[in-house]
Amino acid sequence: MGMFDSFYTNEGKEVQTKKLNNVLDNYYIGDTVPNYELNFDGATGNYYLIEEYENTSVIVINNIFIDYLVDADHAKLKTSTAELFKVYLSNHELLSLKLSNIIKEKLNPQRTVLSKKFNVVEGILHEYKTYQNDPNCLDGKFASFLYKYVERFKHGESLDVLLNEAIKNEYSTESSCFD
Repeated sequence: MGMFDSFYTNEGKEVQTKKLNNVLDNYYIGDTVPNYELNFDGATGNYYLIEEYENTSVIVINNIFIDYLVDADHAKLKTSTAELFKVYLSNHELLSLKLSNIIKEKLNPQRTVLSKKFNVVEGILHEYKTYQNDPNCLDGKFASFLYKYVERFKHGESLDVLLNEAIKNEYSTESSCFD
């Protein structure tokens, strides 16, 4: 079958295409995608791709995967996609609303999770440095409340193990004062 790139719908359907870089890249709503050589309006990053065998089209505006359509009727899919593409290009308010929704529904939760991961990594590094400078840092009265990871360092766990654990951990997208 060869190499291809994939777009994923919100329902998890994979739409494979050979029209982009063909390097097994994956794209989800809100992701930045490369220019398509046959852009409809020049090299602006505004285009749509229709994959007939998948009965799906994807719409890319300003190199951002913003929408898709699914229809078993290929002629109707072509017409609907072309119309929706024109609407996005001509109606900046609609495009702004779509992008705002993508930010709210996808990017903000991802940012929250990444921020939590970063904070945990930062905490692990701080405790590692503290432990390296003072292996007896847990001897204080409230030390066990201050240090979550030092005890694990004392038991021989490596920094790599703890960092990988923090990065791979699934974190809630909800903000909490305890993060």
